Formats: sequence, C-alpha cells, structure tokens
Amino acid sequence: MKKKLVSMLLTFGMVTALFAGCGKNTEGGESTEVQNTEEGSEESKESESGTDAVESSVTENSTSENNTPANSDSDAIVGNIPVKFPIVDEPLTLKIMASVGTADYNDVYVWQKYEEMTGINVDWVQMQGSEKGEKIAAALSTGDYADLIFRCRLSQETLTEYGEQGLIVDLNENNMLETYAPNTWNYLQTHPDTLASVMSPDGKIYSLPQVNSGAELRVSRKLFINKKWLENVNMEVPATTEELYQVLKAFKEQDANGNGDPDDEIPFCTQDWAGFQDVFLGAFGLGNRGQHNQIVDYDEENNCVRLIGVQDEYKQMLEYMNRLYKEGLVDQELFSMDTANWTTKANDDRIGVFAFTNLASLPYSDHSDWIGIEEALEGPEGHKFWSPVRANFHTVGNAVIPETCEHIPEVLQWLDYFWTDEGTLFYHYGIEGETFVANDDGTYDYSENVLSQVGDGASFDDVVSRYSPYPGGGNPTVEVAPYFGGGEMEEIPATAAKALFEYRPDVIWPSFTFTSQESSELNIIQTDIKKYIDAARTEFIVGSKSFDEWDSYVAAIENMNLETMLEIYQAASDRFDALSN
Repeated sequence: MKKKLVSMLLTFGMVTALFAGCGKNTEGGESTEVQNTEEGSEESKESESGTDAVESSVTENSTSENNTPANSDSDAIVGNIPVKFPIVDEPLTLKIMASVGTADYNDVYVWQKYEEMTGINVDWVQMQGSEKGEKIAAALSTGDYADLIFRCRLSQETLTEYGEQGLIVDLNENNMLETYAPNTWNYLQTHPDTLASVMSPDGKIYSLPQVNSGAELRVSRKLFINKKWLENVNMEVPATTEELYQVLKAFKEQDANGNGDPDDEIPFCTQDWAGFQDVFLGAFGLGNRGQHNQIVDYDEENNCVRLIGVQDEYKQMLEYMNRLYKEGLVDQELFSMDTANWTTKANDDRIGVFAFTNLASLPYSDHSDWIGIEEALEGPEGHKFWSPVRANFHTVGNAVIPETCEHIPEVLQWLDYFWTDEGTLFYHYGIEGETFVANDDGTYDYSENVLSQVGDGASFDDVVSRYSPYPGGGNPTVEVAPYFGGGEMEEIPATAAKALFEYRPDVIWPSFTFTSQESSELNIIQTDIKKYIDAARTEFIVGSKSFDEWDSYVAAIENMNLETMLEIYQAASDRFDALSN
C-alpha cells in the first residue's frame, strides 16, 4: 500500500530535522501548562457505550482492492470494518500488563464477555498507577514474557527510548496495523492530528492512543457561573473580560449567596491553576494552537513558533489576573488549591465561578444551579477565541506491544474491535439489555441494575468499574458521542462545549513527537524555562514582583537557550504541517 501520509512525513522530517525557528520574539504572552494537565476529571468519568456483539454475526476483516480500508467513505463515527469472532480457532491465553483502578479485571463484566467473544483468555498482571512505571521497566529490561501493556499511558519520550532499545514493537513495521488492525489504521490515516501524535519523526508507531473526539470532549475547559448568584446581583452572563470583572466584583460586594454574610463569597475559585489560566488565553490572543503544546503557540505575523511566556499579551493577561487577585476576586489559594478544599467551598455555596471540564465534582442535585458560558470571552484588544480545545487526541502509550509478544496478530485484532462503533459501545457500556439501554434519541444509559448500585459509599466510577474498564482513562479507543457517557455529556457542559467549539482556533496542534536528540535537548531547556516562568508568574499575580521588572524577566528567558527550544518546536510543527497537507 502506498503510505502517502507516512512517506510525506518521513521525507519532510529529513528536511526539517535541523530547521531553525524564527528569531527571538518578545511580543506577546505564554501559557505555561504542559499537555494533559487538564485530563484528570474526564479520565475518571469517561464512558462510551455497549453492544450486543456477543450474539451478532461478524465476518472477516475486509479492505478494498487497493488496500484502502472499506469504511473510508462510510458514515461510521469510529470504524465499521468487521472483526472476526472468535479471533482464534484454538483457545489462547495472552498475558497483559494493565493499569487498573478499584475493580479486579478478572471480574469486570466487559472482559468476561470479551473472552467469550474472542476465544482469548487473559492473564491479567494488574498494576496501580504508582507502581506501573517501575514494573513495566523491570519486565521489559529482564525480557519477562508479556503480550501487551494496556492503559498505562507511557509517555512519548519513554516510548521512543524503549523503541530505540528494541524493547517494544513498531506497529508500523511490515504493515502490521494495516493488516491486523484496519479500523485503527484507517482512523489514523483519516485523522492526521491523531497520527501525528503517535508517529515518531522516523515514521515509527510504538503505541495506540486514546482519542477524544467531538466538541463535548475536545473542549477541555468550560467556564461555569452560579446562576443563582447572577440573579441575586441582577447581572447577565459576561461576554468580555471586563464584564467578567464586574460580575466577580458584584459577587464579592453584594452577598451573592444570600446567607447574610457579605464576606464569605469567593467570586472565582478554580480547582487548579490550569483551569484559571486556560479560560483567559484566547481573550488575550494566546494559545492559538489549542491545548496540547501550551508552552508555545504560533506567531501569525512572522509565521513561526513563539514562546507564549515572553509575549506582551501574556504580560497583559498577568496584569488582569493581578487585578483580580489583589481585589480578592479570585481565591487567594489559587496556586495551592486541591480537590478536597475546592469541594468543601463549593458545597458551602461559597463559589461563584469556576473552570473545569464538567460538573462532576458537585453534588448532582446542584448541577442545575450552574450555567456554562457559550461565548468566548473577548479581551481588551478584541481577541476572542477559545484556546483549551484538543486535537482528535488525548494521550499516547495506551496499548504497547513488547518485543517478547509471540501473538502480535491476535493482540492487534483484539485491540482493533475497540476502534469500531460497535466495539467502543461495548467497551464502555457492555451488552444492551443487560448493562445498558438504547434511548429513542440515539443516546445510551446504563441499566437500572447498574445505576441502582451507586450510593452507600460506592461512587459512579466504583460501580461502572465493575462492568467496564474505562474509568481512569488511558483507553486505547475513541471517546465520542453518542457512545461516551461521562460527565462531559451532561446537558450543561455539553451545551457549553458545543458553543465554545465554534470559537476554537483555526489550527489545533496535536501532541508533538520528537526525536531522541530533540527530546534530550528540549527536556533540559524547557524544564528550566518553564520553572522560571511558573515562579515569575506567581510573583507577578500576587504582586511580589513588579511589572516594572518585565523586561529583565524576558531577557533572562532569552538567555536560557530559548532559540534552540523554538527551533525544536518549529521542526515538530513543520512535520505536522507536512503530514496534514
């Protein structure tokens, strides 16, 4: 098969490997969060749906005569090339190392049903998040037999390191993905942003990713406002940063929660720094390439990558944040907030505005008290777009095949089913009539016998984990409506996401991949620069550092080998452009 996208990337990669970015740019601003810091809540609530595939009749994998996957022109959301069941004619046992949550994978409903469907038994090596890195490294370094590393979210840097040592399989070698996982391959070929996130500059693919697709999941941050508080102060949903300031000021000064105490309101209380920052970036013209590579964005005037944290717009954003902070309009624990502290304040009705992916941290009975803004905030210079939007991508390293695997075709077929519409439904919901019901509007709900178990100390995730492996994230599949059933699909956050998605940047960068040499240089330079930016950011916002020191701050960063860092990002950006065009 002519791998047009692959060969284009390889050719262009040779040209751009040493490409130097544009010169130093000190105009504008920067977001200092690195990729995937926003994922926590979504990963704990992610869900798609189930299927009656056990009873269905399926045929062998099929491709067209030119080896283009058969669903290229179909209306499938994920994929619809049939997977043959059972996968094996004779019983087979695979050893799979997996990151798990509270449930024993041997008892999970979906895995029990999948063994019946596939004819493949699984010897689960179950690991908790804190131990998985050490256990995986030990298994690979000692040659301990394993067939698959599952849901462990190995970083791209780790994948490159293991790949260069010959410890894990290049899935792009010998047409393995095309042959044994055609749904996965087709999805990657028709979604260059996803492909770019998993393919190394030399064309190797060491893992399958989790993909978050659709507005509800691609808009990673929404801004939620307490409707009752708005009514109490007689104000409307703000559309500009200045209007938001006036709303926050009214919340603080007018006993917005109506409890008779004029001093207990926290107008803007963020669950983490990233949420606070993300909702303001676009209003100040920053983060114009989306969520994944947030330390840099793009200089449209000079056509090159730029560091956000030295731009004049970034200074302007920090000045706005300093204004909110010094007037007590944002929580004074902005930089140290944790979930427990935030939840306590929310339950005490002390919060007027917060930024997050959904409303899952609030009691369900309180969800109707909130509204998500449906229009990107407009900043003082007229900038108006919503920056925290993902590519069709979430995380890498979620399905990795060790070199010791003796059953690669079977493993890939086992995984490929989850890259079909039917398979994603099954992965997340199980079997219709047993664990989920299909609604007339095309959506799905867990069955009453599942939902009735929530409570008495068992959370939604605790219960769903008994039936589906999805809670916790890192799922090598596509999370997308109508199959996704997590908190982002609830009406209020979903409505906000669909509206804000219309204000997304014109170009969304994927999570970039780098060569080992690029990663080595980037890690050293970027770590130092980010540490400096983060420390200065806090000082600027709380007022311990004067904005009169801005020029010396910028000069210090420029002297930290910034030019080399931008050259590396420029090369990655150029590779993505070649892949996309």
